[in-house]
Amino acid sequence: MEVKVVVPPLGESVVEGTVVKWLKQEGEQINVDEPLVEIMTDKINVEIPSGYKGTMKKILVPPETVVGIGQEIAIIEAEAGAVEPRTFEVKPEGEERIPKEQEVAPPPEDFVKAAAHHRALGIKADEAAIEAGIEAVKSSPLVRRLAHEHFIDLRNVTPTGKDDRITKEDVLNYIELRHRAEIERPGFKFPGAEEEEVVPITGVRKVIWEHMTKSAFTIPHVTTFDDCDMTELAEWRQRYADRFEEKHGVRITFMPFIAKAVVYAARDYPWINATVEEGNLHVKKYFNIGMAVARQNSLIVPIVKHCEQKSILEIAREMRTLGEKANQDKLSMDEITGGTFTLTNAGVYGATASTPIIAYPQVAVLGVHKIQDRAIVRNALIVVRSMMTFCLSFDHRVVDGAYAVQFLRRMIDYLEDPQAWLVDVI
Repeated sequence: MEVKVVVPPLGESVVEGTVVKWLKQEGEQINVDEPLVEIMTDKINVEIPSGYKGTMKKILVPPETVVGIGQEIAIIEAEAGAVEPRTFEVKPEGEERIPKEQEVAPPPEDFVKAAAHHRALGIKADEAAIEAGIEAVKSSPLVRRLAHEHFIDLRNVTPTGKDDRITKEDVLNYIELRHRAEIERPGFKFPGAEEEEVVPITGVRKVIWEHMTKSAFTIPHVTTFDDCDMTELAEWRQRYADRFEEKHGVRITFMPFIAKAVVYAARDYPWINATVEEGNLHVKKYFNIGMAVARQNSLIVPIVKHCEQKSILEIAREMRTLGEKANQDKLSMDEITGGTFTLTNAGVYGATASTPIIAYPQVAVLGVHKIQDRAIVRNALIVVRSMMTFCLSFDHRVVDGAYAVQFLRRMIDYLEDPQAWLVDVI
C-alpha cells in the first residue's frame, strides 16, 4: 500500500525546515526506523526515520527545499502488514538515530571525488585503508557520508559522543584541523587557485541566514547603549571566585549575575520579558533566559529555565552544563526552546559594543561586552573603574524607547550595587 511521508513536529516554535539531503532514493528498499531524509531547522539537524518497511516510491521535494510541518515530502510503497509509524522523537545532532537493520550506503562518487582531490594536492593516502577505516568504526549514516565526502579514516578521529561514538561535530573538527595542517605545510599551494573562495550558503549557515533575515525584517529593531560600572561586582568575584569553585565545583562568571539582574529589573518593566504571537503581546511571568553559544560557524541558544526561582549558584551550574552540552552537540529540544529573553556575550571575543538581533518572537536581547578599565569622573575626580557597555536591542512595535532605556538603567543599578541584593540570591 502507498503511505505518505510528512514532516513531523520538529520542536516548539519551529514551523519549517530545509531538506538537506535524501538518504534514500526512489526505488531503494527501506527498513523500519531507517533514516529517509535529513532536515535542518534553525535549532538542530534531524534525520526523519521510516515508520514502514517497503520501497521509496517517489520523492516529492528536492534538496534545499523549505518544507513546513505536516507537508508531504515522499511516498513509500509499504509491504503488506506494515505497522503504523512510531512517534518521532527529535534528537540533537551528535546523537543521530541509528538504523536497526541496515545503514545507508554513501554515494560512491563522493569518495572517488575526495580521493582525486587529495591526489591533486599531492597528498598521498591509502584509499583502501581509508575505506576500511570508515567501515571499521561504528557510526551513523550522517557521519559516514561526511567521512566519505572528505576522505577521512574514522579511526583517526577522536570521539566525544556517548559510548565513544563519533559525532558529526567530531568529524567537522577533524576536517578543520587537517585543513590547517595542509595550509601550514612549507611551500604548500593550492593548484590553480585564485585569490578568492566562493562559499555556497548552505546547511546550518543557510538556516541562520533565513532566520536572521526573518527577525531583522519582521521586527523593527532599536538598540540602546548604557555603561555599567562593574568594579564592585568584579572585586567581589575576584575575592570569592576561588572559594566558590572550591566549595561548589563551578567557576562563576558574570553571566549568572547579569541574568539575575535582568529578572529583578523586569519586575518593574515586565514587557521586556515577552513574546509577540499572532498580533498579541504575551508577557511572561517566568524567566527562561537564553545564552547564545558559538559553535564554529553557527550559533545555538540553550535556555536556563525559570531563572526567577534559581540562585546565582544554580544559574551558574546550569549555564556551565548547557554550554558544555552545546559544544558537544548534545542538547535536547527542550533545552533550546521556550526562551523569553536572550543574553549574547560578545565580550568573550573582545567586543566592546554591538547591536544584537532579537530572537523571534522575543521582544528583546541584551548584548554583554568586554569589561575594561576606563578613566571616568566621580565626585569631580578622575578615577579608574572597571566598565562594561551593555547594548539592549528591543522590538519598537511593543516597547517604547523610554521604557527600554529605563529597564536597562534599572538592571545596571543592580549590577553597580551588588551588596544590596547578592546576599539573598547566592
